[in-house]
Amino acid sequence: MFITVLTYLVIGLLAMFGLFYIVLEVRFFRALGTVRTGTSDVEPKPHVSILISARNESAGIRDTLDSVLAQDYDGEWDVWVADDRSNDDTPEILAEYATRDPRLHVLTIEEIPEGVSPKKHALSRLIEACDGEVLCLTDADCIVQPSWIRGIVAEFEPGIELVAGHSYIPTPPGKSSILICMQAVETLIYRVAGTAGLAMHLPLTSTGNNLAYRKSFFNSVNGFENVLKIQSGDDDLLMQKLATDRPWAMRYCIAPNTFVTTSGKETLHELWEQRKRWASKTIYYTPKIVFVLSMVFLFLVMQCIAALLSPFSIGILIAFVATFVAKCIGDLVLILRGLRIFKQEHLLKWCIPVEIIHAPFTVLAVLFGLFGRFKWK
Repeated sequence: MFITVLTYLVIGLLAMFGLFYIVLEVRFFRALGTVRTGTSDVEPKPHVSILISARNESAGIRDTLDSVLAQDYDGEWDVWVADDRSNDDTPEILAEYATRDPRLHVLTIEEIPEGVSPKKHALSRLIEACDGEVLCLTDADCIVQPSWIRGIVAEFEPGIELVAGHSYIPTPPGKSSILICMQAVETLIYRVAGTAGLAMHLPLTSTGNNLAYRKSFFNSVNGFENVLKIQSGDDDLLMQKLATDRPWAMRYCIAPNTFVTTSGKETLHELWEQRKRWASKTIYYTPKIVFVLSMVFLFLVMQCIAALLSPFSIGILIAFVATFVAKCIGDLVLILRGLRIFKQEHLLKWCIPVEIIHAPFTVLAVLFGLFGRFKWK
């Protein structure tokens, strides 16, 4: 009797959450078909400030600075870097570059208020100090293209306050580990969801290593006020503020000349800590976004439960296989459109391995992110 009731319960919940998941994917697929590149060409061109928060980034910050200082934007622009209590060679490298190029300004942060997010604190200080009308943000381990600013500014059509850019993990043939390749696919999935979400006026996610917004918008919502103590979320929590009254005022940039490369995590432990950190901020999203993400999460939970209970019930086994196959097909169709939009078709072969571990990895990361602790430098 117990097994019968449990079987009906699991099948019912799988069907309910699975239907929501598939409908959401259909809407995502249709929304991806509506995205386009921006065409803004205002004169005079806005003053742009590139903002970077750096802490102990001596390993890669030279490459980052070389890329951001090579912009071909013909409007006024400058670069602001916050040296956030670095104890490696980062301060010396920044001083060297600042001496060579007057467009680079360095802001030294020696201490932060207790309980405040270090990155949000650093960005707030940078925004207060700079003069840019449009703020372009990236990280100290990323590489931007010379056309980055020019392409991003074109997205700021009338009424647009925030532009979420695309970043990806490079996977050179023969030089990329399995972990890096699978991260590249997982990262792309987040970008596809973020792109489709913004096209639907549903800001689900973005990335702080390729983000731009007007300084006037940042000031109008009082910056990171009310979210300053949340360690993560300097990107999408700001989007949530804009979504409360102007969800149409943001867009995702799909112009290839604005794509930014970022580094994947080399070890499973580093990846685990990053994913927990990403998950920890979701409870602070708007109620509508929390509902959508909760329904997706519950579907993944039910898939994990069904997989564990499959040996004890043929009905649960059939339901699990059916929903898993449906999820794989829906995901692959959606991802294929995303691969084409972001010119990463070579990652298709890694999609099935990612599908196999997607549900358990996501469920565990969310649970540990919300109820556990995570490490961040």
